[in-house]
Amino acid sequence: MVLFRLVLLPFKLLLALVGVTFRTGVRAGRAPVRLSWRLARLGGPRGWFCFFFGLALGLLFAPGPGRELRAKLQQLLDRDLVSDPELATKVGFELAHAPRTWHLPQPDVTVHAGRVRLAGQVTTTEERDELGRVAAAIPGVQGVDNQLVVDTGAPDEVDAAE
Repeated sequence: MVLFRLVLLPFKLLLALVGVTFRTGVRAGRAPVRLSWRLARLGGPRGWFCFFFGLALGLLFAPGPGRELRAKLQQLLDRDLVSDPELATKVGFELAHAPRTWHLPQPDVTVHAGRVRLAGQVTTTEERDELGRVAAAIPGVQGVDNQLVVDTGAPDEVDAAE
């Protein structure tokens, strides 16, 4: 009987938060009074028993010690790493298709050990910063070496005036 109540408890709490009650009664705030009394009763000996019983069940059915679980998780994260040529292609594609950078002059993209190097010319520092931000936001990028040069075009205007 205790196990049955333990299984049903999360569903009862969820329904109580939504405002569904099974018995009509006086409401205190959003939760019915009967629910508040039952929640307070969980802090007693029965509540502690259920807590430790659930903890023991969790430890019993756990797939392994925490150290092994962390190692498996790290292996899964390492497997998601992308090779440098694939990452360079991905960054170039994202820069060419992102709503904030598709209209800007596209830089040359090279990648070494997950670090992206952007090279080329842009017309403003805002464009330079925006290309760097978009490249840094791509999953798999460890860092961005933004070597974009701001070309103000001042010498061209002087040549046109002469």
